[in-house]
This record gives sequence, structure tokens and C-alpha cells, in this order.
Amino acid sequence: MDDLRPRGMLIGIRPLGVTPRKASGRGAGWVRRGLTLVELLVVISIVALLMAMLLPAVNSARESARQTACQNNLRQFGIVMTSHAANRRTFCTGAFDWRLDGCVTEVGWVADLIQRGAPVGKMLCPSNPARIAQTFNDLLSMAWNVDHCTVDRRGSPPQIAFDGSRQINPCRFIAEGDVAGGVPPPVGEDRRKYVEAEIFQAQYNTNYTASWFLVRGGVVLDGNGNLTHRVAGCTPSPLAVGSTAGPLSTAVLDGSVSPSSLVPLLGCGVASDALQQPISSIQAGTPAVQPFTRGPVKTTTMNAPGIPGDLFPVPTPRTTWGPVWTATLQDYRGFAPVHKNTCNVLFADGSVRAIADLNKDGQLNNGFPASADNGFADTTIELSSEEAISRWSLRMR
Repeated sequence: MDDLRPRGMLIGIRPLGVTPRKASGRGAGWVRRGLTLVELLVVISIVALLMAMLLPAVNSARESARQTACQNNLRQFGIVMTSHAANRRTFCTGAFDWRLDGCVTEVGWVADLIQRGAPVGKMLCPSNPARIAQTFNDLLSMAWNVDHCTVDRRGSPPQIAFDGSRQINPCRFIAEGDVAGGVPPPVGEDRRKYVEAEIFQAQYNTNYTASWFLVRGGVVLDGNGNLTHRVAGCTPSPLAVGSTAGPLSTAVLDGSVSPSSLVPLLGCGVASDALQQPISSIQAGTPAVQPFTRGPVKTTTMNAPGIPGDLFPVPTPRTTWGPVWTATLQDYRGFAPVHKNTCNVLFADGSVRAIADLNKDGQLNNGFPASADNGFADTTIELSSEEAISRWSLRMR
């Protein structure tokens, strides 16, 4: 009698999805059937469970890669800034801010790095939802001569190239066009396209925020502890170039009471405004980062002392106004913990450290009380004096 067992199979064992049937003749054997609903649900459940287990690991690996890329960007920026300081005695020429610092293709840390070959506009923090700098709103719509209390926003005058052609920097062309050639400045959509082509696509962009120390260095005070301005009739402000010491210099850093490892230069920028018009693939309404942190402020008002509205009377001895300035803290709310509740910060010694937002309120608290005005959820210290300098001056304790 023929053996009815399938060849290669053991007695009493059948493959999944196969049902035995009674032998009725030569060739009789196993009958194959489909998966039952229960078996299918079990398989789906196992696959879903594996995906749920693997997805956090995949996301964590992706974020780790993005954070590493961000840290590498900052280290490269630090190398170029250190080289700039070695040659020019300052770490940069100012902020990426057309309103306050001048022509962004000639002045500011972004222009400095681009002039040394770094494509800053391509070196964005990959985790930051803000993909553009707030200064583009000014470039798109602000009148260049809105006030006389800043540097000439037009930048350098037109140059004659070797071939005899006229060369006009983008900021000057936005401001006045080509006066000698009879070409008016671009307006409306023409201005938007020009800014996009000549500034944005030339890599003059960033989503990192500079520290106040990097671009302003310190405040200029009179004998009564009040801020002054170098231009007569201009309102003093810790944000204005005319009221501050200027970009961080090697002399100021070397004379600091704190080591360079505690002086922040750049950090992942917080989204503080919305882009007014589309630029390339960046849509209008996209968040934009502020140019630099706000400097020393009172912990109660979040404003600097010694400014209009909060002036010290004349005369006021230093023993009175000194403690007020000493009690201020740097406003670092311009830095954003975009890497899973951590913020990458470049320091003046070239190091890059990840500062954790411990209470996950989206801000780095360096000693402020919690209030509705400042946005801090509680008094948890995340940027301590061991991590970064918070005083009003690098030279004053």
C-alpha cells in the first residue's frame, strides 16, 4: 500500500494553514486552507506591537542626528568667529539685523561668516521649526531711512568694477535703486523677488539667535547709571548700537571676570515673529527668529534700568544705581530648546553645550521668578551661573 504521508514530513506534524483529509486514493494528503481571522489578528497585533516599540527608537535616532548636525554647525561658526577675532580683535561686526546694525550683506556675524566661505543660509538648525530670520520682514517692507539713530542702512556706496560696470550692494539697491543709472528702487512684488534672489538665495539667512554679549558687548552709562546714546536726540536702549560697547572684543573677553566658557555667542533661536511675505519655499506666516537676545533686564519688569521711563534722578551716586544694575539678569528667552527640550549654545571658548529645559516650559530660566509677563512656568534654574554668565557686564560682578 502506498505511503500517504507527504514526503519530507514527520508523522503527526502539519504545516500552518494545512488541514489533513482522509485518504481516498493515490496522491491523497494534506489540504491547504487560508489563515483564520484569529490568526490574522494575532499577526497584525504582533506587527503593530513591533512598530510601536521601534518607532520611538527611530524618532530618537533621527533627533539625535539633527542635534549633532546643529552642534556641528555651531562649532563651525565658532571656528570662523575665533579666526575673525584673531584678525580683527572682535568676534563679529554685529547682528544680522538691518534695522539696528545696517546692511546685512556687509555687517553682522552672518555676513562675516559668508565672507569667509561659510554658507550660513544652508547651515540651519534642522530641529527648529523657524526657518528664517526676523530681519527679512524689515528687508521686505521697511523704509531704509526710518530714523537717523543707527548706521547708514544702505551700506557701502556703489563701486566701479574692473570691467567698468557699476556694482551696488543689495541693501542700497533696496533703499534707492541705481541713482546714477536712473533705476528706481524695487517695490511690492519686485522688492520681494529681489530680496529673495540677492539676499536669501545668497545664503544670508539663519535660524540661530546671537547673544547680546556677542553683538553688543556691554552698555554705555553716564555717571548717574543711565543709558546714553552717542547720537544726540536718540533714545538710549540696550539694543541700540549707539548705547552699547559694540561687538564682543578680545580685550573685553580677556578682561572678563568670567571664563570664556561661560560667555554665550549663539544658540538655537526662538520663534518670535511671523514672516510677512513668502520667501522661496518658506511661506508667509512661518515663524522667524529674533536677531539677538535682549540683554540685561530687571527681574520684575523685564526691562533694562536707566532708560526713559525708568531713569535714575540726577544726581544719583553709584552706590545707589550700581546695586540696581547688579541685580539685573540677561534675558535669554531668545534661545529655544528645540531639541527635545534642550537648546544647543555656542560659547566663546568654542565649546557647544546642550542646555536642558528641565520644566519643559519652552524657555531657559537663569534666575527669573515665574510670572505671566515673562512666561516662565516656575523658578526652576536651567541656565545657572555655572553654565552661562547672567550679569549685566562681563567686567562687573
